[in-house]
Amino acid sequence: MGSFLSLPILMLAAAIQVTVMPQISIFGGRPDIVLLIVSAWSLNTSLEQGVLWAFVGGICKDLLSAAPIGTSIVGMVLIIFAIHAIRQQLFSVGFFTLVWVSVLGTIIQQFTILIILLSTGFQPQYVDQLGYGVVLDQIRLFIVPSIVYNLIGIMPVYWFVRAIQRALGTDLRLTR
Repeated sequence: MGSFLSLPILMLAAAIQVTVMPQISIFGGRPDIVLLIVSAWSLNTSLEQGVLWAFVGGICKDLLSAAPIGTSIVGMVLIIFAIHAIRQQLFSVGFFTLVWVSVLGTIIQQFTILIILLSTGFQPQYVDQLGYGVVLDQIRLFIVPSIVYNLIGIMPVYWFVRAIQRALGTDLRLTR
């Protein structure tokens, strides 16, 4: 049942990501709702379902952005595999687990998107004269504020996702 919910939930999250989140952007960053939902869902589900959610979330994000289709999928799938590898070592998901998922997930996602966009010929507007400084400006202007936003947003998103998983009975922790 959780697989069928991925499309409507992530489409709504991507629409909110594109329309509402730019309005609350401070210091250039904004929360990545799709990333937070995909990460929170994958903490308590199987690897296959987590990859499905990452794929659907990445497609939904890319369809509503100027990025090439598939750009967001790569980072999200990498995050899902990292979560799956470490989740097997955890007894339960606590505050520190949510912190590292949020921070590491944001860093992996943003750097993956930056690498893909730069390798496909995307040139940001703030390139200096020699072409250097793109990565440093991207870190300072977008990635660090996004990490802070995602740290604030991971707890409510996780509680929301856990409520849905418990209501559906798709809780991996109960089936172990």
